[in-house]
Amino acid sequence: MSEELRQRDTTESRIKLECAQKLDQAPREEAVAVCEQLYDPDNAEKLTALGTTYGQHGELERALKPLRRAAELAPQSPQMQYNLAYAHYQLNQLEEARAPLANAIQRWPDLFPLNALYGAVLLKLGQDHPAYEALHYAHQLNPQDPATLELLHTVTLTLASQTQAARQYSDSLRYFEEAATLRPEDPAPHRRMAEIHATLGRPAQAKAEQQKADSLSRASGKVQ
Repeated sequence: MSEELRQRDTTESRIKLECAQKLDQAPREEAVAVCEQLYDPDNAEKLTALGTTYGQHGELERALKPLRRAAELAPQSPQMQYNLAYAHYQLNQLEEARAPLANAIQRWPDLFPLNALYGAVLLKLGQDHPAYEALHYAHQLNPQDPATLELLHTVTLTLASQTQAARQYSDSLRYFEEAATLRPEDPAPHRRMAEIHATLGRPAQAKAEQQKADSLSRASGKVQ
C-alpha cells in the first residue's frame, strides 16, 4: 500500500508539472487533455491544485469548475472559498465573488485574505462605504499589505470627496485625515482639508494644512 501511494504521488506530481508546462507551450487542447487527468470530483486538494494551475496560466474559466467543486467538498475550509471567489474576481464576475465571500466572512471574520478580497470586490461594485469597512478592517489585520493599503487609500479619498460635496465637513475631514495617515507623502488630502477649513472660517487651520501640502509638494517635486 505504501508503494502504491508513493507511485500515485509521483504520477500526480509528474502530471502537475506536465500540465503547467503544456499550458505555457503546447496547444490548449493538448494541454487541457493532460491537465484534466488531475480532475477528481471527490478530492478537494487535487481539484484545488488543478484550479490554481489553470488560474496561474490564464485559464480562469476552466479554473472555475474544479475550484467550485473543491469549495463544495470542503465547506469548512476558508482557503477553498477564497480560491473560488478570487477566480470569479479575476474574471470580473463580481456578484459571484461577493456571495461566497460574504458567507465566508460570517464564519471566519478575522481572516485577512477574506476581508481584503471582499473589500476589493465591493469597491469594484461601487459599494464604497461597505468596501471601506472591509478594507479598513483588513488593514488592521495586516497593516503591511501594500495592495490593501492602496485600495483603502483610494476608497477613503472617494468617501472624503463625497462627504465634502455633501457638506458633511466633519466626516470629510475625518476621511481626509485618514488618507493622509495612510500615505503621509501625499499632499492632496492636506490641500482638501485646507479648503474645508477655509469654508468653515478657520483661517489658522486652513493655513497650516496648505503649508503642509506645499511642503509635501516641494519634497516630492510635484507642482500643484
